[in-house]
Amino acid sequence: MAQIRMLQQPFPCPNACPFIFWYPTFHILHKPSRREDGGSFMDIEVYREFMALAAHKSFVSAARDLNMSQPSLSRHMNALSNDLGCRLFYDTRPLSLTAAGEVVLKHAGKIIGDQANMLAELRALPAGGSDRILILDLLHTNALYVGINEVVARAKERFAGLRVEFVNMDNSGLGGQQMVDAGKVDVAFETIISENPPTELHVSDSVEAIWIPEFHGELVAGVSRTSPLAAKGQLSLADLAQSRFILQANRYSERFREDFIALCREVGFYPNITLVPTDNPLEFYATDPGDGIHLLTKVDRKYKPLMSDMLKQHVVILPFADKKRYVDAFALMDSDPGRPDLEYFAELLREHAERFRSADAPADA
Repeated sequence: MAQIRMLQQPFPCPNACPFIFWYPTFHILHKPSRREDGGSFMDIEVYREFMALAAHKSFVSAARDLNMSQPSLSRHMNALSNDLGCRLFYDTRPLSLTAAGEVVLKHAGKIIGDQANMLAELRALPAGGSDRILILDLLHTNALYVGINEVVARAKERFAGLRVEFVNMDNSGLGGQQMVDAGKVDVAFETIISENPPTELHVSDSVEAIWIPEFHGELVAGVSRTSPLAAKGQLSLADLAQSRFILQANRYSERFREDFIALCREVGFYPNITLVPTDNPLEFYATDPGDGIHLLTKVDRKYKPLMSDMLKQHVVILPFADKKRYVDAFALMDSDPGRPDLEYFAELLREHAERFRSADAPADA
């Protein structure tokens, strides 16, 4: 794969969620938790699909980004509409929400969050029969990180009865490493910015950091199509000294935010950052940033960045001409979990990272 031409496209970044969505992705495994028979569909996952469709306003692009077929997504939305007893979308191009759809969108994020809170409380109960692996849910994590989807499938094959759950920890007040150390989750994430693309992250001895190849890429700026900056073609970081940067408000992005602040201070200014609380990262990046700037990751096209088309509807992507800076993300796990299923899980994630690191390495002369 060393000879593959590196075509790149922008995409929000994961943990880097302060301003970024996560990066790219491959052939994503779709969680087969939904019914295909048209029966009752009150399933938390269908609300995730609804939120994605509301953000994309297109069955085709939403289905692609969810890694499912358009007919399946259509069936799920029809079933949700029937269960709720109301029409959710008008048949316009692009799709538009009905008044009922607006109400559902308003509450969908809370429904998902309430489920996460319930799971957190259940975790506090005495352990039951089968083991669970709890993964920090950034909404787009299981959509973008193909490695974790493949690993989940293989771990379930190896360990009968194993459950893997994506949990929302927005209200925990903890960062990624703290969550792993405290046993709140088994897999968390950390995103960093650097001037040289690293494949290692320095963490405490109690935590192992595993590189995520899908989320590696060049740091770029996303400006509104109506912004005067859009016509520049390229920028230096110092050109943005008077600009406002829009980041998602969560603890998972603190390292990313700290790294960005350090980069700005190196070129002589302290960035003006607006933190925006949001239940839906897809919706966050599916809107015009106005006078603000999104920080995005330009990833290798082979990872099929699912946000690229949606982003381009609202922003112009501008590279930094003064210097290249890179975004990298890591999965964080207990370095000595004492559980065979978690040890196997970490081993597979390491293999996934090494496979793509080797594939991208320059061929020997």
